[in-house]
Amino acid sequence: ITFGMFSATHYDRLTDYPALMVVLFLYVVTTVIFLLNLLIGQLTCAYQSTYKDMLGFARLNRGKIVVETMLSVPKKRWEAFCSFLQLDDRVEFGEGDIGLSGGIQVWEPSSANITTVDMIKRFGGSTSPVAQWPEEATEGDEEDRFDRMERLIEKAVKRMAGKGGSSKGSSKSGSSMLTSVLSGSDDRESGSQMSG
Repeated sequence: ITFGMFSATHYDRLTDYPALMVVLFLYVVTTVIFLLNLLIGQLTCAYQSTYKDMLGFARLNRGKIVVETMLSVPKKRWEAFCSFLQLDDRVEFGEGDIGLSGGIQVWEPSSANITTVDMIKRFGGSTSPVAQWPEEATEGDEEDRFDRMERLIEKAVKRMAGKGGSSKGSSKSGSSMLTSVLSGSDDRESGSQMSG
């Protein structure tokens, strides 16, 4: 039945046996839908594992080529290349923030990867591996509350700016007022700067 070898003329005889017809219908639905999707899933998983193996073998072959090529590089030239990389120097994370050695610093525009939260955790005190790290205060942290409030205000500004129709002018003035409050400048400050 699944492979289509059961001719369609024999299906008319199945109407005389309703129990057999129900079982046959369930079998056809199971084989066509479930087992076919299972086969597709297995092939997809097999392809993913084969692709990972292929990437691994490609990297191993590249490494083999590099190792074979390294034998032909003179020692003096290799040492000059290593000193040019300056891998012993510490890589600067930010202005005045000296980081770890053994890296190559790549500069990029600050707008390429915008981060508002510093991902590097800094703790003052001893750098001894025996000393315990201080516990982070997660509950009642004021910075988290301010971050949540700032996100809520930004969402409200986007909603006001997104509204159309007759209230378009009022929403723009409201959003500009909120953005000026967020940026820390209001009309009084700008007026005092102009007069001063």
